[in-house]
Amino acid sequence: MEKLETFEVREDDIIVVTYPKSGTHWMTEVIELIKHDGFVDKIERPKNKELIGCIEFVNSSGNTISEALENEPSPRLYFTHLPYHLLPPKTWTKKAKIVYVTRNPKDAAISFYRHMNGASDDPASQIPWDDFLDRFLSEKAIFGNWFDHTLGYWNHRDDDHVIFITFEEMKKDLRSVIRRLEAFLGLIITPEGLERILQHASLEGMKKTYAKIEKEHEFGSLITRIGNRPVLQRGLVGGWKEKFTVAQSELMDKMLEEKLKGTGLEAHYK
Repeated sequence: MEKLETFEVREDDIIVVTYPKSGTHWMTEVIELIKHDGFVDKIERPKNKELIGCIEFVNSSGNTISEALENEPSPRLYFTHLPYHLLPPKTWTKKAKIVYVTRNPKDAAISFYRHMNGASDDPASQIPWDDFLDRFLSEKAIFGNWFDHTLGYWNHRDDDHVIFITFEEMKKDLRSVIRRLEAFLGLIITPEGLERILQHASLEGMKKTYAKIEKEHEFGSLITRIGNRPVLQRGLVGGWKEKFTVAQSELMDKMLEEKLKGTGLEAHYK
């Protein structure tokens, strides 16, 4: 974390922030497509494996991704799962663009659970669902719990350099989300570019892109997978119903009511 405290954030940086399994790679790809008017082949994938991952992660050289980013040219696009209070301090003084994506916590939980258990084939590393959910709801969760993480950014949604978007919005009306991002980022998309973005940013479009990356990129699997698990999963809204018990669902509903009361934030998961 010391490295992040001194990380030189730039005014033209674009930072995608999410709680884990809330659309990180999807949003990052959408922004790349917006920057390139939908021409997916013009997107420059990381040429250095030391640059792959969240800025807080440690790469194979033992350094954080943020350190590897120091020498990258502007404008930079990178992502993180860090809660608001742990972002590099210069994020706020430089007013870098923050694109925060939230996802209903029930779907985020089940996606995170499957992701963690799918990263390894070792049975000893598998986490029972009940244990995972208990940790997910507690302050012991990695990156903190969903409630504190989401509210930390929600409370800054009106800042000029922050935009707050939901995963569910992206699923329901990606066209409108793209237009919002276009205005927020100060970019211009042609009508033809918009159609290209919608095509390539669909789940099927991204799967095709990622399959090509795995085949052609020197270390493509590091971009498209974490361990054995593809970073692209099903991207469902409402998939939580396959795993949550009635009691677990009611417990989270109660916590949502208590934590979000008076904040104006709603969790869309029905």
